[in-house]
Amino acid sequence: MKKMMAGLCLVWLCLSQGTAQGAEDCIKTMNQGASTVTLGLYEQGCMTMSWGSGIVTKDVTYNCCGTSATIRINYADWERLRTEGKLDGFRYQKADSSSGSYTLYFRKVVGTEVTNIPPEDFFK
Repeated sequence: MKKMMAGLCLVWLCLSQGTAQGAEDCIKTMNQGASTVTLGLYEQGCMTMSWGSGIVTKDVTYNCCGTSATIRINYADWERLRTEGKLDGFRYQKADSSSGSYTLYFRKVVGTEVTNIPPEDFFK
């Protein structure tokens, strides 16, 4: 009986470790050419989380837990839909560019308000 319980505990421990590991496996860091980083921001199937500075290459971290698409939307349409509450639950990434530097924001619409979320929560 004790051996059976110990075996079950070991199996449970192994399975729970595998499940936790699976969620982190979809966050990937790749080294790529510096000139293709911003292009990848718009063309990559995985959501870009961040990138480190480098002149020739940069380490880019992607969240590949799901697929994402790049869209461009008319701001007046966006505001109308947001204020009407039709974007509730919508998650998106906003990239601001200033003086050749990019800042990435990860956001979610809650009701009619926009809130910031961690990049790891983009697909939750």
